Amino acid sequence: MKKILSAVLAAALVLSLTACVNGGTSDNTSPSEATSIITDNSTEDSDAPSEPENSEIDYSKLSEEEIYNLMVERSLMTTGDMTRMANVLKKAENGEEITVAYIGGSITEGLTVAPANPELCWANLSYEWLCGKYPNTKINYVNAGLSGTPSILGNVRLERDVLAHDPDICFVEFAVNDGMESKYRNSYESLVRTLLSQENDMAVVLLFTVIKSGHTCQPHMSEIGNNYGLPMISEPDSLGVEFAEGRMAWEDYSDDESHPNVRGHEIVRDFVAHYFEAVMEKLDENVGTVDRTLPAPKYSDRFVNMHFADSETLEPELVGFVENDTHSAFHNGWMYRGSDGASLKFTINCKSLELIYKANNLASYAMADIYVDGEKKAAVNSNQSDGWNNPVTALIIDNDEVAEHTVEIKVEGGEPHYFAVLGFGYCD
Repeated sequence: MKKILSAVLAAALVLSLTACVNGGTSDNTSPSEATSIITDNSTEDSDAPSEPENSEIDYSKLSEEEIYNLMVERSLMTTGDMTRMANVLKKAENGEEITVAYIGGSITEGLTVAPANPELCWANLSYEWLCGKYPNTKINYVNAGLSGTPSILGNVRLERDVLAHDPDICFVEFAVNDGMESKYRNSYESLVRTLLSQENDMAVVLLFTVIKSGHTCQPHMSEIGNNYGLPMISEPDSLGVEFAEGRMAWEDYSDDESHPNVRGHEIVRDFVAHYFEAVMEKLDENVGTVDRTLPAPKYSDRFVNMHFADSETLEPELVGFVENDTHSAFHNGWMYRGSDGASLKFTINCKSLELIYKANNLASYAMADIYVDGEKKAAVNSNQSDGWNNPVTALIIDNDEVAEHTVEIKVEGGEPHYFAVLGFGYCD
């Protein structure tokens, strides 16, 4: 289908989706990390027919179906280098087993439609669409979406929740959970780069979402996508125009400030299906050898190939802490509950280390001091005003070289307190 991106519509998007410095963001991102949508058509598919610069569309002459198709077409910023995806879809066409994985926050997990109806989330809907295209092929499904988590925690979980399943395709969705600080850019790019460096030449697709306030990290995430020649799918470039022009209301897509409703998930499914169709139309001419040489990072690759550690792989010295199933997504952590104080101590070879702990808006959730090689490096407070038993990360070690370090987490005694360590992410 022909891609139509008129200058008039692009201008409307910029005017309507204004700065969100004081607006909320989805899940775990603080208001200060919000940003406004910036329309950037530099990522447009170079193979797509171009429209005259000042062309206008008379929507009054179009049917609802035609208008919807235009929105779907706008969602595809670029198909990128099709080789990886073409190779995977060719496998599926030949009846070879493939695996499709999805990683992101609550939008990918399907919050508000799942867990009661997990089959209604966009990830499962797009997976089922692909199964319908290849009914004689076994296609495995992995949904690693986790509510309240930015790409920092996604990168920590990547090895355990995605790479362990050896996927052939991975969709990445963190555009509304991330903030604009360098720690998010670095973690997001490290996650993407880790996926691209896998030996099976995984096809990686970036999906950029948006919330009602207008917050999205599409501007810097699309720069990363461009750097690696990746396919990118955009809600701001598609839904944003419809909201701006009044052909859709936010409530047609979502029942809250952030999450797609049943129809919203179907719309995102159609965006993904449109991308798949674009590759299928040129499948044979794009099957070939993948160029595995990755360009220099756009921002940073300092957190590539991060590993996950919990009580299954780590045996710390425990005083007060006990092994505990502390969270629905982190079953092998450690918990302290008491008034005598506690410590958790271990030695590790690494150049970076992330602590994952549980936060809640309760006074009983304790402060913990973090020591590295006997020196206090940080204090983390698990009593957080926006906490709801969600996993939170704290960067404890961030060095350029691997070295052996002794790490200790201490909780002071004196009054009844609770502190839960869910695990650690580290780069070696």
